[in-house]
Amino acid sequence: MADIERQLPEFWREDRYLSFFLAFLVLMTIFVPMVGESRPGRIAIDLTFAIMLLSGAIATVHKRMLTYLIIALTVLEFTADLIAEFNPSFSPRGWDTALKVFCMAILVVMTLKQTFLLPGSVSVHRVMGGVAAYLLIGVTWAFGYKLLLEIIPDAIHFQMPLAAGVATGEPGRLIYFSFETLTTVVFGDAYPVHRVARSLAIAEALIGQLYPAILIATLVGMALQARFSAALEKTELSAWARSRENPLPETGNPSQSQYP
Repeated sequence: MADIERQLPEFWREDRYLSFFLAFLVLMTIFVPMVGESRPGRIAIDLTFAIMLLSGAIATVHKRMLTYLIIALTVLEFTADLIAEFNPSFSPRGWDTALKVFCMAILVVMTLKQTFLLPGSVSVHRVMGGVAAYLLIGVTWAFGYKLLLEIIPDAIHFQMPLAAGVATGEPGRLIYFSFETLTTVVFGDAYPVHRVARSLAIAEALIGQLYPAILIATLVGMALQARFSAALEKTELSAWARSRENPLPETGNPSQSQYP
């Protein structure tokens, strides 16, 4: 067991990077929908999202080139958001949102790999990784909806109209709609209209139902496997100790015949 723990990456043995990543995911999930639609609010959302991507790349991605790629794309999309904020004539035409979705998809895959595929016992770091992956799925889908609304503005219907001059794909209400769909808590104030939006909502709802069950089953299976391995190791050690204390008597040279 000690050899397996030594083989685990630092992501599971030291939780400071994971805690930082999880904290910014919570900020994106809970506090972003509270932020107003003013320019400082939008800049704060963009900055929080960029820091979340950077912390996620450091915490979950262990291939240096892939980490550098995510950092470069994060800087690029954050710069594009700032330029669009202060220069309305500049329009990224959706490629900045596509970069966000691409980076978050990489983080989802890497976080799920750390949670489900690596060997080892159940620890608080693995549980935190499972929670981070769940929140990251919801945020990824929110920006997927944002990309869809930039292409088809009426793909999702919201009961409350936006203020004048506010973009259709405003992140706060899309994060709200995404987690409303992921947790299958429907209040009726937003629903998909376009067929692509409906397909995305169905896929997210299915993931929201299946993921917690798979996560719990995996953690329980890992805990039982670790307990079984510890018990088996203890039994083998006890048997070896008894064999050392009570060696078998010598029966003589078997090559010698018992008859004259």
